[in-house]
Amino acid sequence: MKKIFNLIIVLVAATLVTSCTEFLEEEPRSLLTAQYLETASGVESALNSAYSDLRLFYGGESAMTMTVAGTDEFQRGPDGNLAVMTYDQAALLTNGMVGTTWNWGYTAINTANAVIQFAPASGMMESRQRVVMAEARFIRALWYFNMVRMYGDLVLNLRFNQVPSTKAYRTSVDSVYMAIINDLEIAKNDLPKRPAEPGRVWGASARHLLSLVYLTRATHPTAGRPTDYQNAFDNAMYLINNAGTYGVALLRDFADVHRPRNENNAEVLFNVQRSTDQVFNEAAETAANFRANRSSFFYRPNYGALVRGLVRDIPYGRPWHRVRPTNYLLEVAFAERNDDTRYNKTFQTLWRVNDAANAEMPGFANGDTAIWLPGVESHRPARALRIFRPSEYFDNVTAAGTRQTLSIFPSMRKYDDIDRPSMNDASVRPFIVFRFAETYLIAAEAAMYLNRPAEARNLLNVVRTRAAFLAGRADAANAAAVARITAATPSMTDHEVGINFILDERSRELAGEYMRWFDLVRTRNAAGVPMLLHRLRNATPALPGSGIQDHHILRPIPQSQRDLTTNPFPQNPGFGT
Repeated sequence: MKKIFNLIIVLVAATLVTSCTEFLEEEPRSLLTAQYLETASGVESALNSAYSDLRLFYGGESAMTMTVAGTDEFQRGPDGNLAVMTYDQAALLTNGMVGTTWNWGYTAINTANAVIQFAPASGMMESRQRVVMAEARFIRALWYFNMVRMYGDLVLNLRFNQVPSTKAYRTSVDSVYMAIINDLEIAKNDLPKRPAEPGRVWGASARHLLSLVYLTRATHPTAGRPTDYQNAFDNAMYLINNAGTYGVALLRDFADVHRPRNENNAEVLFNVQRSTDQVFNEAAETAANFRANRSSFFYRPNYGALVRGLVRDIPYGRPWHRVRPTNYLLEVAFAERNDDTRYNKTFQTLWRVNDAANAEMPGFANGDTAIWLPGVESHRPARALRIFRPSEYFDNVTAAGTRQTLSIFPSMRKYDDIDRPSMNDASVRPFIVFRFAETYLIAAEAAMYLNRPAEARNLLNVVRTRAAFLAGRADAANAAAVARITAATPSMTDHEVGINFILDERSRELAGEYMRWFDLVRTRNAAGVPMLLHRLRNATPALPGSGIQDHHILRPIPQSQRDLTTNPFPQNPGFGT
């Protein structure tokens, strides 16, 4: 960011690339001048731009690195960000990815502020005005929520800034949360019961986010309120009990939730839209890295470098191998793989020959097994060019600071994209931000802390029942799997056991979906230690981030922000003065 956030002016060449498919068919570029913002079309354009700004976070490498990497679920792959994975103090202060959410967030918030400020006098119909402002409130709340969880005290801008300033002052976490909740309390009532089109927020989106905000604030040492768990529970349960009104439902098969071309399914509460039009999608190989959705690249091992007869292709994806799953994720969270079907629906463990003419062994045809990861040390005999046991890819995890030389591991398939125009192009798939399954998990966690263990267990078992379903398996066998998996859910009377089980369940359901770091920061063990610290310090085998310090539950404020502010602008504790 070249100037401090108070200098962010959307007047300057704002790119209005909308997140909604219908609008992507139109010419989306204009200038958001104050005069233009006084018109209905100007406000609509600003709203489209606010949706587009969400692409900066959802699907990008910076946000993935800050929310997925360096947790108990994913560690550094061969080309991952070392500073974030190891919580290297000096490197974090200068690492570009650490400050991107701060820099982008204030630009995006200023655009949302413009919508909220100018809509009342724009001449649009009152009914449309109310919805437009509610959409902008949701977007503003989402940005502030992501930022307050990363950086703590923020500068709270709720008005459109068009006058340059060199002064800025941080506002308490408590005040930021009050503003977020105020926006969402209004939005949940003013948004429609059904989305106007894919990618638009609606009442279900706001209810879900509001429940998550309350759940998160509940554990904050200075901002938390005694009523937060009840409010989290009430908002989540309202959505669950009125699912038909909002048109939402859990899909029967977990495999369908992330199936390509199915991103607008009934379980999705909000997604950031994309288009196959490469200009408006900003996804071509030459596109700037910031808005392109490259989520399908980050979790992919370099499969094409391991055996002859297997080459890179569009279905198998571009292997950037930024992160690799940890032992915890594969061996603890996903330890049970018979009744719980989510492991095999989350990870790719088999690659087939697609270049038989150059196979390293004779007799292999296209479609035969090239690489297989059975997931266990002892496995049935199989014909494959290469078979990798867990010890081979786990033993390759070397000391912190060294690169992994062998790029093979189970590959998360949630973001696979079969519609990319070419091998190196970024994804054209919408990015799923919130799902109805998480609503049940939020309600369950809140219920547990409200000392309603039976309700917590029942809510968890709704999600776990779906996890037991396997298409093509006899109904009786599926029913037996449901009985076993639900019986294994603990009673939820012990909060320490319960929160660890919920975190494990969130891994099984939500791994890689840009939320784990947030989950570990907000949750606490019985001693009150944030789970981010507890789990990284006690992981077996040790993770690169095992040396994490107490203050790493926040990210440092970008130094550029502090340098360009003429009044004193404090750094977060532990990161210097």
